Amino acid sequence: MTAGMGAEKRAFWAALLLILVGAAGRADTTVKRLAPGVTLTQEIDKQTPLIVNVLTVDLDAPGVRVGVGVGQDRVNGPDGGGGREEVSRQARRHGALAAVNADFFALPVGDPLGLGIRDGELFSEPWWGNGRGGPRAALGVVDGGTRVVFDTLGFLGDLQAPDGQRARLAGIDRKVGAGEIVAFTPLYGPATGNRPGGTEVVLTGVNLPVRANKLMAGRVGSVTANASAPQAIPPGGVVLSGAPGAGADWLAQHVQEGDRVSFVLAVAPPAETANAVRIAQLPRTGRDLPSRAGAGLSRPAWLWGRVQEAVGGGPRLLTHGQVTVDGAAEGFDPSIIGQTHPRTAVGTSKDGRRLLLVTVDGRQALSKGVALTDLALILKRYGAWDAINLDGGGSTAMAVAGLVVSSPSGSGTERRVADTLLVYSDRVATAWQPAPPRMRLAIPTNGPVLVGSVTPIHLLDGAREVSGDSPRLLWQGPATNGIGFVNQKGYFIAAAPGTGAVMALYKGYLVAAQITVTSPAPVVSTYTLSAEFAVDGSGARRSQLVVRILDKSGQPLADAPIHVAVTGGAAAPADIRTNADGYAVVDIRWNADAGGSALVTSGTLTPVTVQRP
Repeated sequence: MTAGMGAEKRAFWAALLLILVGAAGRADTTVKRLAPGVTLTQEIDKQTPLIVNVLTVDLDAPGVRVGVGVGQDRVNGPDGGGGREEVSRQARRHGALAAVNADFFALPVGDPLGLGIRDGELFSEPWWGNGRGGPRAALGVVDGGTRVVFDTLGFLGDLQAPDGQRARLAGIDRKVGAGEIVAFTPLYGPATGNRPGGTEVVLTGVNLPVRANKLMAGRVGSVTANASAPQAIPPGGVVLSGAPGAGADWLAQHVQEGDRVSFVLAVAPPAETANAVRIAQLPRTGRDLPSRAGAGLSRPAWLWGRVQEAVGGGPRLLTHGQVTVDGAAEGFDPSIIGQTHPRTAVGTSKDGRRLLLVTVDGRQALSKGVALTDLALILKRYGAWDAINLDGGGSTAMAVAGLVVSSPSGSGTERRVADTLLVYSDRVATAWQPAPPRMRLAIPTNGPVLVGSVTPIHLLDGAREVSGDSPRLLWQGPATNGIGFVNQKGYFIAAAPGTGAVMALYKGYLVAAQITVTSPAPVVSTYTLSAEFAVDGSGARRSQLVVRILDKSGQPLADAPIHVAVTGGAAAPADIRTNADGYAVVDIRWNADAGGSALVTSGTLTPVTVQRP
């Protein structure tokens, strides 16, 4: 009989130890400068194990700014992705140097659950709880993408009809909940997300874009009560959708064609949302921002009215240097807080001049993931003073120059996400160029590599050999087809059989090479089956048969099936399995005082016949 002894697993973990421990036996850290003011640090922790990627962004560096990307540029996109898009694809499409996934979102569409602002345009209101916990933390970008602020935000939507009656506007660019009124802009998609039987009010001539803490107004072009289908959203217009019941009834009773309707979507700390509505009455600057007179009303409300980019998330991880993880207060399930998962987070230094974007891979042998308190400590170790958690799990991904450097979900396949945080630099080109013939990746093997093996890769630029850990080489972490992972030192860790590609960027050129991974041959051990009757026996017509299975070195084979067929008697039991020591004991009852034998078999091992003593 032959038996596999877990060769693949042993080889895999041996490879992990080789790559994780490093020469000095410590966590292995690689730092690569991506652009002036932007660095990538990849930390591989040998003990946990963990793969941590940290983007450090100097917000004072010339040409550096931070922005927000929206999947497919629509909350509810035109294809099956529903307004969702991979992090790497969003980064490439926007020409960003780097990107991470941002807020949690509600499937199947790409609707962020928290605050969303892109280029000053509000496309998702803050998470305000609605009886499910909250409010939640959010990040805002001001001063042209060069300064970041954190806060826990409330929300107040104020809708006013021409007759002076007011209603609560529940949100923007999302499906309408029971009894709600929601505003839809062209950024949502081609049509609203209302339910049949609701009321749809089309506003034309609206002073778009919709911004937080801005007075919005438009003329009613049409009112459709008991709508049978979602309303088309006109370019340059807004649709107010009332769900069947209270929302639809209010619109039908207080709004008519030709009316002028106004509304404000107030975003501010919870105690300041009423002041944010007052901020909306202030004169606007040439950049469509509230004038500085707003500081006298409410500095926080005035500030959030000027935020140009924002994403939600939560819970808060660090507040003024202290770990402040309170998932219950922000409406998160305890399993999200305390269990280990892949994670994404964002933080800033105490002086506010450095932004930290962090991903921790998880749910895989290479990296198990972390709980939120441990995530907060990682950010603090890298110098964060304030930080919030972002969406994690299968959404966690970090892309640099359009290449994924993390290991999403362990499979290497990115999940489509709703929005992203983008880092730009005008000092480097992010567009890929095909590699010239003189450039190729050199893999020191003449054939397939084995699952669990660790293979160093370097680049040949003509006659010049470039080491895999060169700061000029940026490696895509996941190899295609899920066959393995490449760290930023240029080591390929083979994870699964198949053929795929490894890729790297060098001087703006994308260089790729094919690798085939095969399973190692199973370790073959030859075992011997033996059996004998116990010397003392158990009586004239009872015996104990002792069976064992050992290899040549005396190592036992545990849990092997044994079958005993008795001539002149019966075995009890006839079928049994060996214990951890490779032994099994069978009782035999004989039919007569003498004669009889036992035939012992186990799989393909040579059978043994033992005569009755």
